Formats: sequence, C-alpha cells, structure tokens
Amino acid sequence: MDKQLNWSTELYKGMEVHVTALQKEKAAQGWDYTVRICEPGVDATAESELVAESGDDTDYTSQGAALAAGFACGYAMVDGLKK
Repeated sequence: MDKQLNWSTELYKGMEVHVTALQKEKAAQGWDYTVRICEPGVDATAESELVAESGDDTDYTSQGAALAAGFACGYAMVDGLKK
C-alpha cells in the first residue's frame, strides 16, 4: 500500500511549487523530498507536470530540512522555466 503524501504548496513567480518530505526506509538514513511544479489550479499529480526528486544523495536530518531543500529546488526549477 502506498504512503499518503502530505504536500506543502507555495506560489512562486506565478507557479505552484509542491513539495513533500519522505522518510527513507530506514529512519536512521534521514529524509528526502519530491517536488512538483505546475500552473495554479492544475492537478499537481498529473503525469505531464514537471517533477523532481532530491537525487543528490543527501540524507536530510529532519522533515523540515528536506522541505526547505525541496522548495529551494522547486524555486530553481521555476527560475529555469521563467528565463
């Protein structure tokens, strides 16, 4: 059974940035994140929307640290789109 994801959402430069923090399989390994970017009002779970995962092999020590890193990644993605 899939875990229910708790998404945090912020509006940034006219785009919605959705981030969820995920605890790794072994709690001692820390936290990770997933980011989704979409236009306001669009279903953020749609397959065609822009998605990223941390993928940087960082083990974030807390849920808050993973969320902060996820939003930083999301903002960078939006900045790349808005060039």
